Amino acid sequence: MISKRVFIEADNDNYGRLARYIAAADHVDEKCLLSWCEGMLGGTDYAEDVAEVRDVQERNTRAASKTYHLVVSFRPEDEARLTPKVFKAIEARFASALGYTDHQRHCGVHKNTANLHMHVAYNMIHPEKYTCHKEFRDFWIRDKVCRALEREFGLAVDQGIERSSIDQPRINEKARTVEAHSGQQSFESYAQSHREAVLSSLDTATSWQDLHAALAAHGMEIKPHGNGLTIRDRHDKRAAHAMKASALDRSLSRQKLVARFGPYQPPQDLDRIRELSRYTAAPLHRSPERGRLFVEYRAGIEARKTALQGVKEQENAALAAIRAEWVAKRRELERKNIAKRNLRRLLQLARKHEAEALAKTRLSFQEPRAVVRQEIPFTSWNGFLQHKSEQGDEVALAVLRSWHEVIDPENSEVGKDWKSHGREYAGQAAATLRHAQKERAVLENEGLSAKGKRRLQAIIRMEQVLIRMESSIANPAVEYRIDKTGAVIFTLPTGGTIRDTGREVRFSANDAEAETIAGHYALKKWGKAISISGNRILRVNSMERSNAVPG
Repeated sequence: MISKRVFIEADNDNYGRLARYIAAADHVDEKCLLSWCEGMLGGTDYAEDVAEVRDVQERNTRAASKTYHLVVSFRPEDEARLTPKVFKAIEARFASALGYTDHQRHCGVHKNTANLHMHVAYNMIHPEKYTCHKEFRDFWIRDKVCRALEREFGLAVDQGIERSSIDQPRINEKARTVEAHSGQQSFESYAQSHREAVLSSLDTATSWQDLHAALAAHGMEIKPHGNGLTIRDRHDKRAAHAMKASALDRSLSRQKLVARFGPYQPPQDLDRIRELSRYTAAPLHRSPERGRLFVEYRAGIEARKTALQGVKEQENAALAAIRAEWVAKRRELERKNIAKRNLRRLLQLARKHEAEALAKTRLSFQEPRAVVRQEIPFTSWNGFLQHKSEQGDEVALAVLRSWHEVIDPENSEVGKDWKSHGREYAGQAAATLRHAQKERAVLENEGLSAKGKRRLQAIIRMEQVLIRMESSIANPAVEYRIDKTGAVIFTLPTGGTIRDTGREVRFSANDAEAETIAGHYALKKWGKAISISGNRILRVNSMERSNAVPG
C-alpha cells in the first residue's frame, strides 16, 4: 500500500471538480468501482454534498488552499481482500491520522490502472468552526498508517520511508513520482548517489570556491534561493533539475555554510574543473539489453524536440510578420487626417483584425505539431518502452519489466502479431489459418533469438483463447495495453481485467468471466501445471498441482 498527497495550487483549488473526477462523473467508462462521502451534515447524496462542502469553504476567506487530495494505491494481489467495507475502514484511519475525522470528504475507488487506487478529497475547512486544518510533515503520518494497515488487513507490504532510508538514499515524494512515471533517475536521486563524494570534499573545503568545485565535478552547482540554498544541474535550468541543499545533507544548509565560509560567493573559473559525471536522467531498468533501446529513445526525443522547435520557430516568424504588418497599418492610419473619434474606432477595429489573424495562424500550426506527436508519441523512457512493446518489440517489453522483477522466459510455442489485435474474425477456420501463418513467420524470422521467440506471446495467445470460447462470451473483442512495469493488461467487455506479468496471471476478483478466461489463458500459456490462489494463477511443478481450473 502506498499513499500520496496530490498538491493543489491555490489558483487551481476546485473541490467540486475533484469530487466529480473521483466519482468519474465526467467519464463514460466504468473506471470508478465505488464512491461515497463522509462527514456531511445533511444526507448522503454525493452531488448535493459537494454543494454543502462549497458552502463551508466559502465561510473561510483567509485560507489559500482548502482541499487535500489523497491517493492510496494497492497491490494487485490485495484485490481479493479489498471489499467496500475495508476501503471505508482504510479511509477512516487516514482521516483520523491526518486530523480530518470531523471534516467532509468525498471518496472513490478507481480500477482504470493495473493497481486499484482510492481517491479522497478532504475539505480542510472544519464544518462548524470554519478553521483550516493543515498537518505538518504528513508524509510521515501517512507512511505509518500504511504500514499499520498492511499488518491489520494482511495486505502486501510496500517499501516505506523508514525502510528506504536503510536500503537506499531517501528522495522526496515528487522525485519518486517522476521516477515511477518516466522510468528514469530523478535529479535528486542522482545528487544523492554522489552525496558521499560531495561531503568528503566538504570536510576539507576552506571556502565557497572549494564547495563549488566539488559540486561542479559532478555537473552540479549551489545557488541562493529564497532564504536558503538549492543544488541545481549546471547544464539544465529546469525546476525539476534542482533540490534543496539541506535535503542532500543538513551540513549544506545556508545557515551552516555561511557560519563556516562567510556570505555566499558565486562560483569562479569552473571551466577549469574536470567533470567526472553529470546528470543524464539514466534509465532505472536493470536489463543488459537496454543500451541499444536507450540510444534509440534519446534519438527519438531529440528528433521530437527538433521537429517541435522547428514548428515553433515557423509559428513565431509567421506571428511576427502579422504583428509587423498591422503595426504598419496602424501607423498609416495615424498619419492620415482623421478625426480622433473615428481614428480611435479604426485602431480598435485594426487590433481586432490583428487578433483574429494571430488566432488563425496559431490554429494552423496545431496540425503540424499533432503530426510530430503522432510520429513520436513518447515523452519519457517508460513511454518509449511501452510504445515499442505495443509494436511487438520483445526486448523492449523485457526491459520494461526488468525494473520490477527478474523475467522468466515463457514456455510457449506460438508466435505473435501485435497488430492483429482488434481485427474482426471471418470464422474460426480463417483465424486458425492466420495463427498458423504467424507461427511460421516467427519461426522463420532469423532476427529473433530462440529466447525471443518463446517470450511473452500474450496477445496472440489471448486471441486463440477467445476464439475457442466465442460461444461462451458475448463479445470476443478484448482491449489490451502494456503498463510501465511491462505487464500486459487485457480489459474484457464486462470491465474485468486479466493481467499477465510474465511470471503470473491475475484476474479481477469477484468476476466470474474474468476468472474463466484467465484460467483458459493460463492453460494455453503453461499447460495443466498451474495453481490458482485467490485471483492469482501461477505455474507449478507437476507434483504441486492442487487446484482444478476450467477445462
